[in-house]
Amino acid sequence: MSLNQVGVPDTEDQAALIDALAGILSRVWSPSELLDPSHRKRPDQRTVWAALAEVGLASLPVPEEQGGSGGSWSDVAVAGELLGAAAAPAPLVAVCGALGALLSLPEGSADDLVRDISNATITPAVAWTGARPDVLRATGTQDDLRVDGVLTTILGGEGDVLLALAKGDSGAVLVAISAGTGVDVTRLESMDLTREVSRVVLTSAPARLLATGAAAEAAVRRGRASAVLAMGAELVGTQGHCLEASVSYALERSQFGQPIGSFQGVKHRLADVLAGVELSRATVRHLGSLLDGSSMTGADENADEAVAEAVGLVLASVVPAAVTAGNAYIQVLGGIGYTWEHEAHLHYRRACAAQGLFGGASAGKAAQATGPRRHTSNGVVSPALAEFAALVDAELPAHRAAHPDDDYESRLAWQQRLHSAGWIAPHWSEEFGGKSLGIVDQVEYDRVLGSRRAPVTFAGVLGINNVAPTLMRFGTPEQKGYLSRIQSAEDIWCQGFSEPSSGSDLASLRTRARIEGGGEGREFVIDGQKVWTSEGMEATHCLLLVRTDPDAPAHKGISALLVPLDTPGITRRPITQITGEGGFAEMFFDGVRVPWSALLGPLNEGWSVTMTTLAFERAGVIMMASRLEQELEDVAAELEGREISQSAREALLDRVVEARTLGLLGQRALTTIARKGAPGAEHSVIKLVWSRVAQQIADTRLAIAGPLALAGEGGVSARTGALQSRAMTIAGGTTEVMKNILAQQVLRLPR
Repeated sequence: MSLNQVGVPDTEDQAALIDALAGILSRVWSPSELLDPSHRKRPDQRTVWAALAEVGLASLPVPEEQGGSGGSWSDVAVAGELLGAAAAPAPLVAVCGALGALLSLPEGSADDLVRDISNATITPAVAWTGARPDVLRATGTQDDLRVDGVLTTILGGEGDVLLALAKGDSGAVLVAISAGTGVDVTRLESMDLTREVSRVVLTSAPARLLATGAAAEAAVRRGRASAVLAMGAELVGTQGHCLEASVSYALERSQFGQPIGSFQGVKHRLADVLAGVELSRATVRHLGSLLDGSSMTGADENADEAVAEAVGLVLASVVPAAVTAGNAYIQVLGGIGYTWEHEAHLHYRRACAAQGLFGGASAGKAAQATGPRRHTSNGVVSPALAEFAALVDAELPAHRAAHPDDDYESRLAWQQRLHSAGWIAPHWSEEFGGKSLGIVDQVEYDRVLGSRRAPVTFAGVLGINNVAPTLMRFGTPEQKGYLSRIQSAEDIWCQGFSEPSSGSDLASLRTRARIEGGGEGREFVIDGQKVWTSEGMEATHCLLLVRTDPDAPAHKGISALLVPLDTPGITRRPITQITGEGGFAEMFFDGVRVPWSALLGPLNEGWSVTMTTLAFERAGVIMMASRLEQELEDVAAELEGREISQSAREALLDRVVEARTLGLLGQRALTTIARKGAPGAEHSVIKLVWSRVAQQIADTRLAIAGPLALAGEGGVSARTGALQSRAMTIAGGTTEVMKNILAQQVLRLPR
């Protein structure tokens, strides 16, 4: 796969930037320069960077009025992917770290440095890339300032100018130190063969004062965030390249007479890498958008905290994902991946080396708050949603007084209450009693409910979200009469899809419906069995898939029928879950007769009919991702005031990181759908990752419960949640099947 397929643009300008950078990189750099074991050499960083600067990379985030390209930090996030994919020896991290700090200073404070860095006249180093803040001491006056101290490990120490935070007589000072007098640089042997890593000793080194006190500290925070953005972007590119190269090799390399990409073990490993790429990209792009909207001067504490948290997410999630991708690349390659001549170790080395920068994953986790947070919507909340939020605030207290839990009766009562106010199914078109909300507001609607801990799943949810879209598109005027009763919960619908021998594999369903009679008296006579039918015991009606042409191909010959469940010949039996609760039913159809008018859509086209639920399922997947963080807030609230072990705290922080990155992926998927009308690969990944993370949250909650996990009223929710979560990696497609689907449909690996 070609290099320019790694960067994923969000705008047309970014697409043009990707093409330009890819062309430059193909001319001035190849990792093969470092792969001759008999002639190992250092990469020519300055030549590569000068070429990249010609297309404006060095000045990308600098405003035009300051001599820059007038781009954004979001553009940097895209450009960095290409550099990472090529393992290019470019000082992007140091340059972004320097520009981030300098651009936050008052105009005129460092314009010359910004200009010289932007046009690649000078290459900077920054002192805040190390794992620990090294202490530097500044003495003297503004006109004769000297700095002493040791920087044990920094990127780009051989640069032309070093930016550092030092301790002065009156507090923190941000200084610029030019290479030369008082600066002793020792290049270190690095895990990453493509980056300059140095030890710098400063001995009465002349320094230029740039800022003092809070302004200096704010500039360094901004510089650190910008540098982490660049590093994270490069690591997304690392992951993308490792994935693409692994897939290419898996398609070409054969064992036992077939491509190794057809082996399930390879598919599952690469599906996990794909998930890591999409999560990482969403996390880095989120940081870029925050940097574009925040000055980090301390004027907006919420914005500053959001940036700090986003920086932490990059360190805690993107870096480990890059290590996983590099390891997978070597593993898929086998023996050839363990040779110096192959490029795989360059990418693995870069990912591993990143673990030692900016404090690593532990610093990233420490930046995550576990208490309640102010949730932001994806865009401006519409007036309609503001109205809905006010309605929920007004109605929820009375509902909770009568229904403290979210059992079936509570969900039914809440649906009826919202229906009476006109707020059930707002995503339906106005023609059918909805409000024609788009997908962004649809997700925000769910967030309003979830953030207030109102029931988010209505008693008639399957009818509202799954059955109704098919009625709207395929239903006759008489069949569309069901819609108002679905909204009001007078009719509760279930779906009769899964069968004992087919699960969710609809192509193999066996429930039959033969046609008897003629003319207006034609009937369907149904025989068969359905299982795992959600809300099957409470439902009044069923959207039933049956085989009406047994001689047709597997996905053909299936029809959709609307069946009242009080029809003679139907037997329902509850299925008791491991929690001891119901929720599912087994349904038997013995000579059940329904009229021809029960047919929904064309005969033998039931497969196509059921696909109309896809639009809501796209929003539903994103809603699931956004709910995980709310669940963690509930866990944190339960633990408030309790002593928990350090290992439990670390486990909880791991879950926080996973839930927040998944939430960011949901936001990115939502943006993609709103912009393009169709989801990208990130949407498919959400389903896979959500089930794993949700299950791990439940496991962590149970582990933290301690003795209450065994018995006691205080551990009921933890025990029940742990049991319920076993279904999350099964329902809607098992984890193993979903990995196969991702590998085959997204990565195009063979069956």
